[in-house]
Amino acid sequence: MNDTKTIYVVSDLHMGDGGPRDNFAFDNKAQQFSLFLDMVEEQGGELFVLGDLFEFWQANIGRAMKERMPFLDRLARMQTRYVIGNHDADFEELAGTGLLNHPFFERMSGPFSRRIGGREFQFMHGHELDPFNRDGTPGWGRILAIFAGIIEDRKGSPLLSAGGFTEKSLLRLGRGFMWLWNLSVNRLEKSQTRQNPPDFEQSLTPAQSPEKVKGILALYQKDRLQKGYDVLVAGHTHQAGGQGGWYYNSGCWVGLRNHFLRIESDASVFVCEWKNGQGQVIDGPEENQ
Repeated sequence: MNDTKTIYVVSDLHMGDGGPRDNFAFDNKAQQFSLFLDMVEEQGGELFVLGDLFEFWQANIGRAMKERMPFLDRLARMQTRYVIGNHDADFEELAGTGLLNHPFFERMSGPFSRRIGGREFQFMHGHELDPFNRDGTPGWGRILAIFAGIIEDRKGSPLLSAGGFTEKSLLRLGRGFMWLWNLSVNRLEKSQTRQNPPDFEQSLTPAQSPEKVKGILALYQKDRLQKGYDVLVAGHTHQAGGQGGWYYNSGCWVGLRNHFLRIESDASVFVCEWKNGQGQVIDGPEENQ
């Protein structure tokens, strides 16, 4: 480990099997990510992938891994540090077992810390502090993703690709699905009372239900104060940015914009966008201190 290296952080690429449910297969994402990796290597940087590298809520695990094997090979050569997210939580029980016989997975882990420029940084995906998404058990968020995938199959492309549906549209679909679900269950039970399960909205991820972001930030701050680290770096919400010098989010690569973080050896953090083959700083330390 070289503490003088610049660290580059990405998350939430949601690589799938290349089919119509795979956001990463559209809008030139794969080529742009390859160019981003070129830049990291040219700069001699260290790369962290903070979760949801894969999209196992909508894709067959085997097909997704075969489709993305060239990236796994390259990330392994770059000695990339990989933190497991909630959309690729299927790997969680396999960490450290040797069952995933590829060198990329030798650096797969849960949250970890690194001291940079005299400050203690905690790196995680972010779902680890989300009480409804942290245990790896499929819930309504995963069911909603599968439901959306069926529509994407018919559409022939992802709902959230450029020009596609927004998270709010997806949430409306989920609520409609829940109405049909409850109607069916109530008919089977011959009941006149229809109520949505109380944990449906709560169990969605912040990316599926953006209004949850404020609440999860409060959980992040509580964890930081309790454990005594200085800076939390996460993904999960898909909303790139920084807050108060204590929190930074690496955004995602599934929407219209592709984000990453750049962390220098003096602990300064830059929120960046990868666009047209190059990185652009959109938020620097002076705005977040």
